[in-house]
Amino acid sequence: MYNSYLSFYFMVYYQETEQINQVKYILEVDGLSKDFIPPLSFRKLIGLDFRHRRQTRALEDVSFSLKKGKILGVLGPNGAGKTTLLKILATLILPDKGSVLINGWSVGIDDNKIKSLIGLVSSQERSFYWRLTGRQNLEFFALMYDLENPGNKIEELFDLFEIDYQDNRFDSYSTGMKQKFALMRGLLNDPGLLLLDEPTRSLDYTTSLNFRNFIKENLVLEKGKTVVFTSHNMDEAMHFCDIFMILHKGRLYAMGTLDELRKKINNQTASLGEIFVKLTEGESLTRSQKSEVRSQKKKRKN
Repeated sequence: MYNSYLSFYFMVYYQETEQINQVKYILEVDGLSKDFIPPLSFRKLIGLDFRHRRQTRALEDVSFSLKKGKILGVLGPNGAGKTTLLKILATLILPDKGSVLINGWSVGIDDNKIKSLIGLVSSQERSFYWRLTGRQNLEFFALMYDLENPGNKIEELFDLFEIDYQDNRFDSYSTGMKQKFALMRGLLNDPGLLLLDEPTRSLDYTTSLNFRNFIKENLVLEKGKTVVFTSHNMDEAMHFCDIFMILHKGRLYAMGTLDELRKKINNQTASLGEIFVKLTEGESLTRSQKSEVRSQKKKRKN
């Protein structure tokens, strides 16, 4: 009986391993759409006014694929659908339409397998326990992952990130240090796919640069991880990502390398900001993005 169980276990494990090895793309998204109904304002709630609650389309018919070992930059202003896309990839919410395959596993069906493969890091991190130390926080999350020998993994991460203050209370850490712990937590289960939702938004320039360099050199180039990185900062993404996705008002306008996007608009020297403006016809750009485009044009003229 025991031998039969072991044989069955290893047969399933072998089949899943073979499936993973044969998968060409770590990420395949087809026809993804998601609608939300905005919450009622306090005034309407008090007045019991439930009319005119139109759905907001966060994503509309988004399709793309991504090979392993790449950094995909999902670019767009606030409200473009970037965070919604990452939440779907992280199995936190389900799409209304379309399908998502992560390493051959389907979101909504194989969520437990997918969760063992992914790590999610957000700039708006509120799930750490501030009265605990950094080490205690990671030990808690390691227990939730049911990791074997979590202490060894945590010490390995401390060495990797050169952390010297792991036994201080979490609320004593700087913003950059908190972001490092968020990334360490995302790496606890050694994910093959790392989802980064504007992780450098609250960091200073030096910390942000070191953060990006670490991810690219240590995790992608050295360890072969795949990264999906969302940002509205075109200049930051230009020097960090391999492939770029232009996402605006829930629609995917283009995806490819910088050279491919430049060919798409027939401009071999265009910046990402200019590419974005050309493809979206300048719709709803933020002031900072418009300023960025203007400054990049002036630099090339000079």
